[in-house]
Amino acid sequence: MDKNAKFIIEMLNNHGFEAYAVGGAVRDMIMDRMSDDWDITTSALPHETKTVFSDYPVLETGVKHGTVGVVIDRTVYEVTTYRTEQGYADSRHPDSVTFVRDIESDLARRDFTVNAIAYSDENGFVDLYGGMEDIKSKRIKTVGNPFERFSEDALRILRALRFASVLGFEIEENTANAAFQLAHTLKKVSPERIYVELKKLLLGINAQNVIDKYKDVLSAVIKINGNPELVSQMPDEIAMRLTCLCGEYVTEALGFLKADNYVKHICSLLINSSRIPEDRTEIKKYISKLGRVDALSVVTYRRSRYGEDKNGVAEQILMSYECLFVQDLEIKGNDLLELGFKGKSIGLLLDKLLLSVIEGKIENKKESLLAAVKNIDNRQ
Repeated sequence: MDKNAKFIIEMLNNHGFEAYAVGGAVRDMIMDRMSDDWDITTSALPHETKTVFSDYPVLETGVKHGTVGVVIDRTVYEVTTYRTEQGYADSRHPDSVTFVRDIESDLARRDFTVNAIAYSDENGFVDLYGGMEDIKSKRIKTVGNPFERFSEDALRILRALRFASVLGFEIEENTANAAFQLAHTLKKVSPERIYVELKKLLLGINAQNVIDKYKDVLSAVIKINGNPELVSQMPDEIAMRLTCLCGEYVTEALGFLKADNYVKHICSLLINSSRIPEDRTEIKKYISKLGRVDALSVVTYRRSRYGEDKNGVAEQILMSYECLFVQDLEIKGNDLLELGFKGKSIGLLLDKLLLSVIEGKIENKKESLLAAVKNIDNRQ
């Protein structure tokens, strides 16, 4: 266990309260995976937790729902009172929360069996729903009736897909059936929350299998018109995988999901990219127009998706740092100013010189470039 999580549990125990680590960190501990997100559940009410940790900074951002953040070593540990939840009018948030004193009631409200295991050094594991067996069998299954769990919080549908992808698990049959039948309720979930889950899903080790099986579920929130069967052939980069999944609809999907500007830029670049030339000189021109960083994304994407640049010529050129951009030229704008050129003519002339260097007509040496400038000036 994380030493600070262990300390928090011991502190609560020493003051007469029950406390356990719960959720993803316990699941990961059982699977021998590292986790840096340790949640604590306790019989202590929020004000009682604050009293126990009066010597530490305590954040009250989630106190309405029973959660306070105990800050230790500059890390926030969420400590939440055992609770039950009632009513989900918006298919996302509980209408009311009731604090309880028993761990059994708290675990009953959780989403999946693999996340409904509690642990403390004092009491060991509390596993009321077969979560450890489901971990052993690599199975995602809801706590109780899947239709009830997904109706309470529609985002859990995507979370089921995400866990199956990230952990390499399969989704239990009844849980899968409920996901298909209630997929339309995902429209009630905020785009930002959908995007968080979708990113993790697409980058998971089992992403391709999940996409293949649950394409209809994903189609409830984004249009899929690319090559979903090739997603896992893409590098572990969200823009490339989204573009492969959505195809021409990727711009629309990103607008809906409220993606950041960088991802929007890369996706637009990829979907509008043209075929990588085969001729070495034309490849240099291709890269020169895009810029080194953007060209690397485009070349990587098109090689993965379309099998272009099979011999790796474009990648070799990118890595060789040949003269491909104006800033690579041995002659600069100040040199042209000294020769009497002004304004836009300087930029146009540098572009002409670059093209000549790329085509192999001039060496990228200052004396050769200056001589070429004089010839160009004479022709003018």
